[in-house]
Amino acid sequence: MCAPIRIPTYAILACVCMCTPVLAQDIVIGGTVLDRRMGGPIAGATIRLAALDGQLIDTTFTDASGMWWYRFAQTGTTAQATTAPALFTLEQNYPNPFNPSTHIPFSIGRRGLVRLTAHNVLGQLVDAREQELGAGDYRVEWTASGSAGVLFYSIETAGRRLTRKMVQLDGHGQGGFGTIRGVAGTIRAFRWSSPADSVHVIASSLLYEPDTVQIARVNGSRAEQRLTTVHDAAFLIDLHDDVLEQIAGSGFTYQIGVRNSTHQTDIPRLRDGGADAMCFSVWIDPSLTPYYPTTVRYLDSLLSQFRVNAADISVATTADSIAMLQRQGRIAAVLLVEGGHCIEDDLEKLKDLYRRGMRVMTITWNNSTSWAVSAADSRSATVGLSEFGRQVIRTLDSLGVVIDVSHVGKKTIEDILSVTTHPIIASHSGAAAIRNHYRNLTDEQLQAIAATGGVVGIDFYPPFLTSNGTATIATVIQHIDYIRTLIGIDYLAIGSDFDGFSSSPVVGLENVSRYPALTEALLRHGYSREDVRKILGENFLRVFRSVAN
Repeated sequence: MCAPIRIPTYAILACVCMCTPVLAQDIVIGGTVLDRRMGGPIAGATIRLAALDGQLIDTTFTDASGMWWYRFAQTGTTAQATTAPALFTLEQNYPNPFNPSTHIPFSIGRRGLVRLTAHNVLGQLVDAREQELGAGDYRVEWTASGSAGVLFYSIETAGRRLTRKMVQLDGHGQGGFGTIRGVAGTIRAFRWSSPADSVHVIASSLLYEPDTVQIARVNGSRAEQRLTTVHDAAFLIDLHDDVLEQIAGSGFTYQIGVRNSTHQTDIPRLRDGGADAMCFSVWIDPSLTPYYPTTVRYLDSLLSQFRVNAADISVATTADSIAMLQRQGRIAAVLLVEGGHCIEDDLEKLKDLYRRGMRVMTITWNNSTSWAVSAADSRSATVGLSEFGRQVIRTLDSLGVVIDVSHVGKKTIEDILSVTTHPIIASHSGAAAIRNHYRNLTDEQLQAIAATGGVVGIDFYPPFLTSNGTATIATVIQHIDYIRTLIGIDYLAIGSDFDGFSSSPVVGLENVSRYPALTEALLRHGYSREDVRKILGENFLRVFRSVAN
């Protein structure tokens, strides 16, 4: 059996140029768009061609191989449209079925007014668009609008009408027809300053950061662009990870430095998931007394694993040290002590945990202490901090430790807010308005946290997200949507609670390698790249810089 032969992209492009009729003055340029990390082609990427002064010339798209090409037919120094399509056509949308968007290709043989319409199965108009278009090949994006189900889309021009059907998997959006774009092979007339001018090639795709290169406008010029995903370009920190619970539960044999097939966290999978930093929880079961020596023993075991894997991970105590580790390509470990019982009512033990690296403290776990009442306590609404508890909050402020109110009782949160002068966080909680659970936050609590400049890390623990037993990424986004609408995008983060529960995980977010799936879902849901960057880490980094620096 003969080995497969790999044909270079430039050879394919040359073949396209030679196999396509090209006049003496025609210029064909092209290129490929690839994923920077994986090296694979990016299909359907948008290619915008622009003059050096920024004026847009035209738009085309990559094919399934990540390739694109563009032909300029020349008359003097003005580019003219290439041969117009002879037929009036409407192609099947792709993908189909779709959620949340699809593309509809069509061609018109002569200039005229073009009307696009979409109707549901009842014949009701869902959306329409009219535009004067020249002869050419075009593509328009449709984003979910109306109810889920079959839609019929039509194009009308010069007294003729064509109709096809598409299947919309999710509805209730406010989308419809987007901008009509020309595709490879047709452009507007464009005046060039010289026959050998250069062009900017701007490659972009929904899940990627855009990239711009400059190539000469001469026959055979090509650009190879490698795009970085929005996820890889973002700073990502998970505000709550309980892998230490699994380490302790294994008799301290579970190793985070190797890829495991059990549990949810290890360094190889953190790398897969694009994690830049993690808040690692040090939690002591209230049945394990004495609390403080046990806390130190658990913490030392975690620090020991960090030392063994120092090339990949290290403790960060300030925002600047997080940035330094990120530059070094290492994961920043932020230490979070979960539960005030760990300090055994002793401020000196609290200060010692700070010296050992703690920079976030969850004031209570589900068990109340003598100085703070938890959300699981029947006294949650009426009893909060004692005077000693207020001293704890003031001490945390003076040290520069971020205060975490997940698990914390309603009155205790109110008392904390009356004492602290810093932003506070809820490292792993959800919206009580979506899932009425004592561990989730009411609208008033969410607004109070935002008023401090703090953040809420959305938990991935299904019972906190939904009452129906099964949670998906869409369920997580439902909580994000609600909180964004209530308090704004600047106060959201993620706090997975990975390795802190034994129930089935969120479908699609099974372990730390799956963070990119959340980023993709957020982008497809309509969140901007800036929004996603804030949720993944920038919002918390703002808080951490304010408090811990």
